[in-house]
Amino acid sequence: MTTQSSFSDTVRQMWDTRPPRIPSEQGGNAKIAGVCEGIGVRYQIDPTIVRVLFVVSLFTLGGGLPAYLLAWMAMPRYGMAVSPAQAVSRRKEQLSAPELKERSTGWWLIIFFILTSGIFTSGGTLASTGVLAILVLLAAWWALHQRVPQPPAGLLADAPARTMPEPVDLSTYLPAEGTDMPPGRVSPPAWDPLGTAPFAWDLPEPGPAPQPAARKPRIWPWVALGLIGTMGAATIAAGIIGVTFRDDFEDIAQPRQFVPTAETELQAIYSGGIGDLVVDLRGLPALDEARTTTVDGGIGPVNVFLPDAVPVELTCSEGIGESTCTPGTYNGDADGATLNLHIEGGIGPVRVNEAATRD
Repeated sequence: MTTQSSFSDTVRQMWDTRPPRIPSEQGGNAKIAGVCEGIGVRYQIDPTIVRVLFVVSLFTLGGGLPAYLLAWMAMPRYGMAVSPAQAVSRRKEQLSAPELKERSTGWWLIIFFILTSGIFTSGGTLASTGVLAILVLLAAWWALHQRVPQPPAGLLADAPARTMPEPVDLSTYLPAEGTDMPPGRVSPPAWDPLGTAPFAWDLPEPGPAPQPAARKPRIWPWVALGLIGTMGAATIAAGIIGVTFRDDFEDIAQPRQFVPTAETELQAIYSGGIGDLVVDLRGLPALDEARTTTVDGGIGPVNVFLPDAVPVELTCSEGIGESTCTPGTYNGDADGATLNLHIEGGIGPVRVNEAATRD
């Protein structure tokens, strides 16, 4: 009975203190949605280690992508208490404006998770779906929680009663739009009764002077080695394949940037792979004839800069992630033929930077 109670209590604590996502627009060094960045900050490990585990599971177990989508669904944005999965499960009138955006993202994540996990397309077998990768993810989460059960002060919107005694610098991160700064804190702490330094309210309350303690051994390398060891020969094979195709993979993962400055340089399609995709059309001159261009997002952020001197007819298709793409006519008074620009979202945020006021 005690064991069962302890297990359920630990699971509840894991969920209550789960890490938030820290996307790049909120100050994180995120590649897609800020999942790995948030895990790194919450459990005080290098986010690169988390990214490596997801990539290894992608090339060995084939379930790294659905595992990542599941984590995305469960983790709220930094500054928010509601995750995309929670926003989907609640009624719209119970959600704030920022939470309604998470609800839309949650539905897209559910659809992509069903399509990529193979649960409904391969008979639900363990070997042919992302279930094994998800189990590895859960095992890693359990191990990290055992190592760091208390989150940094000021990281979670629903702050638990106990946090890490050592302060963690969160000053480079910005809470989600429309949320408190810092997350979860609406009244000044005892050391700032006049509320003159809200930027530092995430620091813990002063307490007794800390007593010297024996340095805890660093166990995260053993956690990482243990997880990789569970993958067995498949991990070794993936390493051999990774060395063989190292150059090709690096080419795929490199950021893509296109800056056409002449009509002849304008491509019919700009495709994103893994990494940032930037399409900068600000230097494009007036067109002699109407052109159609598609920006197809991949896995990672998409940034599109609209031209200054070309009329644009913009259309948008949603993907997974926040999007500032607003369909309509831009630069309607500009000379020359019209550029029909279609932006298809992938997995990651889509940002459209307007060069002029939309008509």
